[in-house]
Amino acid sequence: MNESKQKEMLSDILCRVFEQTAFLFPEKVDLLEGMSLDEFEMLSINLKFAGDREGETTLIIPVDLCRELAANLLGEDPCDGTDREKCYDAAREMLNIITGQILTETFGEKALFNLSSPQTSELARDAFFAGYEQGDYVCCTVDDYPIFATMKLKEKIYEHQGTGC
Repeated sequence: MNESKQKEMLSDILCRVFEQTAFLFPEKVDLLEGMSLDEFEMLSINLKFAGDREGETTLIIPVDLCRELAANLLGEDPCDGTDREKCYDAAREMLNIITGQILTETFGEKALFNLSSPQTSELARDAFFAGYEQGDYVCCTVDDYPIFATMKLKEKIYEHQGTGC
């Protein structure tokens, strides 16, 4: 699968998972359309996978949107002051679902993978733009909140199986 098809699939899955799981409705956007990230405190959630292929998925999402996400997943009122750990858990769960769906759609239902526990960190603005310059992110917005995702696959290295002497 070429890179543009993989990015399109990731974008479609990202939107579908947010709609069906959290009742949030992302719209696909081009980051270069003048979106400012200065006003957002961003989280980066990374999940590594290994098995038939190795790689990593990443979800980058504003903390404020995580609060709404957590409230929707838990059936709570977003004004109840959802604590930060619930926000992190909600974002981790979304990345788990997104990763499972993209791996299944990319490699089929018979492919086997081990998923790591998603790791969450606050993201410095400079670190985000270093990653974006690689051109591997897809971007959507929910109510003017940006959401970014990426999937990086490691190159498959084939080992020569010698017969020995």
